Amino acid sequence: MLSSITKQLTLLLVFSIFHISAMAQNRSFQEVDRHAASITQKPSDVATLAQQLTEPFASDLEKSRAIFMWIALNVQYDCRKFHNPQRPQIKATSKEELDRKVEEWQKDQVEKTAKSKKGVCEDYSQLFKAMCDAVGVEAVVIHGNARDFYRPHRSAHNNPHAWNAVKIDGQWHLLDATWAAGYTDPEVKKFSRKLASGFFMPPPAWFAQNHFPDDEKWQLLETPVDKAAFAQQPMINFGQDDFPILDFSENIAAVNGKGYDRELRIKLSKQPKFLALATQKGKAIKHTRISENGYEVFRFSSRGVRDLVLYGGNSQKKMGWLGKYDL
Repeated sequence: MLSSITKQLTLLLVFSIFHISAMAQNRSFQEVDRHAASITQKPSDVATLAQQLTEPFASDLEKSRAIFMWIALNVQYDCRKFHNPQRPQIKATSKEELDRKVEEWQKDQVEKTAKSKKGVCEDYSQLFKAMCDAVGVEAVVIHGNARDFYRPHRSAHNNPHAWNAVKIDGQWHLLDATWAAGYTDPEVKKFSRKLASGFFMPPPAWFAQNHFPDDEKWQLLETPVDKAAFAQQPMINFGQDDFPILDFSENIAAVNGKGYDRELRIKLSKQPKFLALATQKGKAIKHTRISENGYEVFRFSSRGVRDLVLYGGNSQKKMGWLGKYDL
C-alpha cells in the first residue's frame, strides 16, 4: 500500500500535469501566436526557422507553442500523399549503414515538409520534433491510432496516426499539430484549413478520447484506456477555437423528469448564439435546455435515440459539432 505521503505526492503529480495542460488551454499566447504568424518567408532550413520562431522567448512552453503554431498555420495536409504514400528504396550492407541512410532520408523529408509546407501526419510530427531538437526542447513522435467525427467507432488498430509529446518543466504534454491545422473531408480528398489550437497540450484524458498510442505510457494517464474502452468514449471537440470547452458530461446521465430521461451538460467559455441536438444522421432531437451553474443543460427523451451530436454556432446555417455521444 502507498503511504499517505506517497499518495499525496502522486495526487500532486497528477494535479500538476492537469494544471499545466489546463494552463496551456486557458492562458493567452497572443504574443507567441502573433510572432509565429509573422514568419511567412520560405525557410532556408528547419534549424534556422526554429531559431527565428523561438528567439524572442525564454521558456520551453513558449518555444513549443511558437513551433506548434507555425506548423498549424503553414503546413497543408497533403491528401495526394495520404493516398500515395512515399516508400523509400534504401539499400545497405549493414545495420549501421541502414540506420544512417534512414536518418538521412528522414531529415530530408523534414526539410521538404518545411519548404513545401505540405505533408501528412508523420511529416507534421517529425517537423515539430526536428524544430524542437534545434532549439533544445525535448520532444518525441508518437505513433498510434485515432478516431474522428466521421469514424468514431474505429477500433484502436486500423486508423494509423502520428502526433507529439513535449517536455515542459520536467513533465510531458501531448499535442497534435496535424489536427490543429484543419480537417479533410471523409474521403481525404480535400483539406480545409481551420486553426484548432486546442490540440496544444489539452488534459491527457481529453486527448485520450481520440488518440490511442501504440505505447500506453503516452496516454499520460494513471489508469490507461484499453482498446475496447477507447472506441466507446464520447468525443468532445476540445480542439476547436470558436467556442472553447471548459467542462462536459463524461457520459449521458439517466434522469427522471416529465418528457425526458436523459441529460447532457457542457460548459463553454464563449457562448454560441445557437445550440442544437441531433443524431449523427442529422435528425433533430427534441429537448429542453436550461442554464445552471455555468453549464448548458440539455434534457431529452432517449426513445429512438442511439447517438447524438451537440452543435453550436452563431448562425443556424453554419454550426460546428461540439460533442458526440452514444446512448
